[in-house]
Amino acid sequence: AGVKIAASHLTCLHEKQDLEKYTHFFADVPADRSGSRPHQALINFNDNRNATKWDRKKISKADSKSRSKGEDDGREIFKIQLAALPAGMEEVLTPMLLYNSARTTKTFIHPPSPSDKDQDDGGYFTIKAMITESGTSGALGATGGQKSYFWGRVTENKTGPNIISIDIKAGLAPTQSW
Repeated sequence: AGVKIAASHLTCLHEKQDLEKYTHFFADVPADRSGSRPHQALINFNDNRNATKWDRKKISKADSKSRSKGEDDGREIFKIQLAALPAGMEEVLTPMLLYNSARTTKTFIHPPSPSDKDQDDGGYFTIKAMITESGTSGALGATGGQKSYFWGRVTENKTGPNIISIDIKAGLAPTQSW
């Protein structure tokens, strides 16, 4: 019985350590959380809920291409994009766009509010630093912002929005072509 308890404790400890490698975000958070300009928060990634069986196979293949060989631990690769700002405004904190290759999971990562500056920022500054230090330019070059790819996973939540967990300890995922 003691071995089972020890094994159970070890499993919980391992799960806790694994969980601490991630920072977590709710899915489907809009860019503008004020509610006063909802049209600015909409990004159409072509809704896949009504996709045909053939389309779902293409989406599934795209997801499998975003995993490295040997990486079949339930994680997938997410792109996080940091917008470029006009000269003189580089220190302004803006939301970052996060999504998977199939664009079935997406959200905006918001900076902490000024009143929360002494508390944990939820991973915003860690991710921003990883992108600015090691990220690549977007399709528009340096004027279009920067992006990086991260390992993560999605936890489905039946009572609220899904949760996207981004691994901030494993380093960046391989660069993708999407």
